[in-house]
This record gives sequence, structure tokens and C-alpha cells, in this order.
Amino acid sequence: MNDAIPDHLSTFPISVVEELTKLSARQIRYYEEQGLIKPGRNDGNRRVYSLAEIERLKKIKKLIDQGVNIAGIKVMLEDL
Repeated sequence: MNDAIPDHLSTFPISVVEELTKLSARQIRYYEEQGLIKPGRNDGNRRVYSLAEIERLKKIKKLIDQGVNIAGIKVMLEDL
């Protein structure tokens, strides 16, 4: 995405991630509970997301929209 921000650096709050992925905060937290993403935590213990996690969430959304269930997504994302 942006060469100035490393892909692995957890930087973005959930409100920004919601806007970039078109997912709700509830959906994002659910995908975390399912082990599909692992956001970092800031000093205030709030979730922060990296560019790599945002891209992963976009892939998850695309697969969900295609009718793939969570178990199938877990298998598909293991290879990434």
C-alpha cells in the first residue's frame, strides 16, 4: 500500500480499518476471535492493525462474499 509504513507495523485503529475494509467492528473482532487476524495493542490496550492485517481482512471479506465459511477461510489463509 504505502512504502512509508511497513506492512507489519500495527498502526491503524479499528475505526480506520472499518472504513478501509467495509467491515463492521463486530465482524473484525469476530475474525480476531476465530484466529484469522492478530491485531497489536497500543499503550491503552486498544486494538491496532497493520497494513498486512487490513489486506488480510479484505481477502476474508471477499471470500465471505463468495460464500466461503470460516473453516474454509482458515484453510485457505494457512497457505498465505
